[in-house]
Amino acid sequence: MSPGGARHPDVVVVGGGIVGAACSYFLVRAGLSVELLERGFPASGTSGACEGNLLMWDKELTRELPFGLRSLALWAELAQELEIDFEFEPKGSIMVVEDGAGLEPMARKVAELARAGVPGTILSRQELHAEEPALAPDIAGGALFPEDGQVEPRYATAALVEGGRRHGLRVRTDTAVRRLHLGPAGRVEAVETAGERIPAGVVVLAAGVWTREIAATAGLEVPVHPRKGHVVVVERAPSLIRRKLMEAGYVATVESSDAALQVAMVVEATRAGTVLLGSSRQLVGFDRSVSVQVAAAIAARAIRFFPALAGLRCIRTYAGLRPFSPDHRPMIGPVAGAEGVYVATGHEGAGICLAPATGRLIAQWVTGEPLDFPAEWFRPDRFRGQG
Repeated sequence: MSPGGARHPDVVVVGGGIVGAACSYFLVRAGLSVELLERGFPASGTSGACEGNLLMWDKELTRELPFGLRSLALWAELAQELEIDFEFEPKGSIMVVEDGAGLEPMARKVAELARAGVPGTILSRQELHAEEPALAPDIAGGALFPEDGQVEPRYATAALVEGGRRHGLRVRTDTAVRRLHLGPAGRVEAVETAGERIPAGVVVLAAGVWTREIAATAGLEVPVHPRKGHVVVVERAPSLIRRKLMEAGYVATVESSDAALQVAMVVEATRAGTVLLGSSRQLVGFDRSVSVQVAAAIAARAIRFFPALAGLRCIRTYAGLRPFSPDHRPMIGPVAGAEGVYVATGHEGAGICLAPATGRLIAQWVTGEPLDFPAEWFRPDRFRGQG
């Protein structure tokens, strides 16, 4: 029995970030008893150190984009059914092209996305500046994707957790998992914390960049690695930024596996009026410390596109660790050789966007319902035998 005399849960979810919260929510909605274990508090890790991008134009077309479209629709549904307002705003996004050389590739991208079900409109230099007057006058053009949006990731995590609680979810904070226990036949039996052993027939590892270490305690390999990113928060500047804007080169930084620092312009205004600047990527292990040099590089890149930012104050900078996989696609589903163990990680910078579809897919895997997407798309064992 668990503390307080409660029966053992059907499912233990490890990790209280946005992905773990979404998995927990959809599992309890499916009628299962679920216990969520979080080493700190909900959104105390990566989900509390990021922006809330709900973008489609940056997604890989064959797998990630269909998954993203389903998730975007689920976010709209969750905005209606969850009690906590998590600032869901389908405000649209703009891909910005710095110079004329990028206009033709942008046009091809817009056409590809339109064929895949993502509407977009090419903006001339004049049209772009009519949409975003604060942009530097020499920026060549852009593309508007009106269905993209954003959420406040901390509020969104809290909304999913509290929504789950209303359906019976049990949440335990300050509870780090030390070990995953498998039986002689390779079936999961329990998770071990500092204070107890919690029996469970199903365990979902949604601990972001820490998933690999937890899986390794049972001799399992989940090849997820930490990729550090910074966000710079600028003082309130009402009406300076209308939509979320990202330079076209942002996708190249996402798809790169280079360990060196990479910076691409990402600018958005929050509902409170502050401005968020990103983004950076670098491989530095589990170091979450803030670098003034990286923050300065992010600010300089943003000022190139929005010169008016140079006159504003930075009020906060934070860094987080994105979980990324060898092929930059999520790992969602059962772990080979460990019956009852599932993982939901490896989303890199798309975890906020893809969380609802991930939670739904995990619930389908666990309950045996038909999957929304082909099983092989995101299975963790796709890396077996590599390297």
